[in-house]
Amino acid sequence: MLHWLQSCQSLIIHRNLFCPRNRRLWRAAFGYHHLYKPTKYTKRSRINAIRIHSDFNKVTYDHDLALFQLSRPITYNNYIQPVCLPHSSLSLSKLTTCYITGWGVKKENGTGSYILQEAEVEIIPLKTCNRVDWYMGMISENSLCAGSESGKVDSCQGDSGGPLVCYFPNENKFYQLGVTSHGYGCGRPKLPGIYVNLAKYTDWIDNRLHGRTTTLCIHHTLTFLTVLLVTFHCTKITPN
Repeated sequence: MLHWLQSCQSLIIHRNLFCPRNRRLWRAAFGYHHLYKPTKYTKRSRINAIRIHSDFNKVTYDHDLALFQLSRPITYNNYIQPVCLPHSSLSLSKLTTCYITGWGVKKENGTGSYILQEAEVEIIPLKTCNRVDWYMGMISENSLCAGSESGKVDSCQGDSGGPLVCYFPNENKFYQLGVTSHGYGCGRPKLPGIYVNLAKYTDWIDNRLHGRTTTLCIHHTLTFLTVLLVTFHCTKITPN
């Protein structure tokens, strides 16, 4: 069962879009494939609390992360499964494959998809991502760059808050390495998507989870991250 969710702060506050901070207006939904067609396997929950990272920067989008507390535990099934948090010994290799998922638009200023989309992406070194002809040093070590140099694969408007997961064959497990945060446009060469680097926030997550175990049964406390769909979708940065 899970009782806590992770999500990006841009689901709360994001440029050019209003997303309500009143937890009573939020719903977390699980096990969806078609955005508007629930099945017997899908589940929904109200939100009891939202824990926003106190250092979130509205200008740089650094620390773009929040935790949601569900009003009730969600039981796993064949369509709702946890994904592991990264640990310090994880190392990317040529055998590591990484994927992004979401219901966002398929091209810049396009229309969204009702069917969950998935794409394989490449993790791009920060040294490359911060080159003068890329993001000009704007991306901090708290973030990951992922996509492709050509821009053919990217997240887009409506994907913010979604997962960046990677499969590590030596452990036979998927780990969520990132959370879709922002970017400049969609699918532009040398301007890949920017993701929260969850490896930098494991202590922050653990501290907030463990700080709640005095009032929550320990097996209801989320020790893994899961894919989150909420009823509001926020956008990546697009130029005016």
